[in-house]
Amino acid sequence: MDEMNIISKFTTAIVSKVAKVVIKKKLGVDMDIWLKEMKITVNDGNTHAHLDIDVELSKDELKKLLKESGFD
Repeated sequence: MDEMNIISKFTTAIVSKVAKVVIKKKLGVDMDIWLKEMKITVNDGNTHAHLDIDVELSKDELKKLLKESGFD
């Protein structure tokens, strides 16, 4: 079994910033993202990911995100 745990403040801050930029670029949605913890395990070819995140965005940005996701 392989495991990857990202829990340090430095690393989670970098991943949070990258996620914010990617979401803004791909979906056009501006939001603040704080990744608190990320754990990934691979066991017998199956991958399990656990994310603990906080996201803050305006109501208009939420509507835009839902529309981009196919939820009108």
